[in-house]
Amino acid sequence: MKEFYTAGELAKLTGVSYKTIRHYLDKGMIEPDYLTDSGYRMYGRMTIEKMQRILMLKYLDFSLDEIKEMLDTQELDVTFKRQEELLLEKKNHLEQVLLAVREIEKVDEEEKWAKMINIINMTSRKEELIKQYSKGDNLQKRINIHEYSTSTEGWYDWLFDRLKLQVGMKILDIGCGNGQIWVEVRDRLPNNLKIILTDNSEGMLKEASNNIKKYKNLFDEKNIEFTFIHIDAEDFRINENEFDRIMANHMLYHVSNEKRADLLRTCRELLSKNGIFIASTVGNTHFKEMFELICKFDKSIKTPNWISENFELENGAQQLEKIFSYVDMEKQKNDLLVPDSDAIYEYIISLPGNISESIKMRCKEFKKFLKENVSQEKPYFIHKSAGVFRAHK
Repeated sequence: MKEFYTAGELAKLTGVSYKTIRHYLDKGMIEPDYLTDSGYRMYGRMTIEKMQRILMLKYLDFSLDEIKEMLDTQELDVTFKRQEELLLEKKNHLEQVLLAVREIEKVDEEEKWAKMINIINMTSRKEELIKQYSKGDNLQKRINIHEYSTSTEGWYDWLFDRLKLQVGMKILDIGCGNGQIWVEVRDRLPNNLKIILTDNSEGMLKEASNNIKKYKNLFDEKNIEFTFIHIDAEDFRINENEFDRIMANHMLYHVSNEKRADLLRTCRELLSKNGIFIASTVGNTHFKEMFELICKFDKSIKTPNWISENFELENGAQQLEKIFSYVDMEKQKNDLLVPDSDAIYEYIISLPGNISESIKMRCKEFKKFLKENVSQEKPYFIHKSAGVFRAHK
């Protein structure tokens, strides 16, 4: 294998067209390793490594702008690990879609329509979620904006009060994300807890583990044991039972309609006799003003109404009551007054669908628009509709 190649030789070696390589050059995604005395651009190992990452991430349906950002921020070994996680996500997703397609051949005409709608949901939503949460900072951007809450009690403290934890309890956190709740309420946790955190993303679990390790001495002093397990909520199997509390914090709407009932039944079976299942979610007016702001800027941008519509405050009780003996619901009284246009921008570009792409293409124009509508003197009001269901076995 040669050490360096011309652009033409690189195209033949990789099977990528010369035109595509030129496009990557123009976008600054790759660059020559060196120039010859005659002015020829030569490409070597570093370029080939970048080409591999670009093509893999393109296969995973990332845009070139998203790929460029990843190339600028990630080391090679981290990127390979992330590729493995995303490929496993895609493999699991394809297997689920394949199973759904096979099942549709076995049902009558009436059921077939419902199955078709489910397949459409699976193919559109799951891929968006893979992209949305492939980088942990997307979740963190959504968390950051809640710093501008109008409530004196933050979400995690409010949710913690509804958990009603006691000394010696065993807790399961499904879809734990970055584990921020346990860090935020660390001083309020009772002693002798066993907390199992699960998530479908190994990247998120690693981030949760790192966040909790920062307070290892405190947790050790309280004899609080954390365990991290990589599990897909759509095929939830765990070698544990008798949980006093099971929590699904803002995640049930990510589970497909067909699999959500199975997950809820599993959670009921895993509860102890007096155990409680706690599921938080949002209502259909949550962040309405944020999406109105996007539409005011450009009506053609599709806002993500689908994010929570399958499990909201308005329809969650009906689903839970089919499985649990008693269900109650409580809403948090809280809104946002955001004086920082950059905080709104960061939140919006972390959203799925075509929002991020559309906004980034008009970044300067949109930031100017935000500054005209959001300031210290004119903070932007955003209504929050969030709450929690408590379901008893």
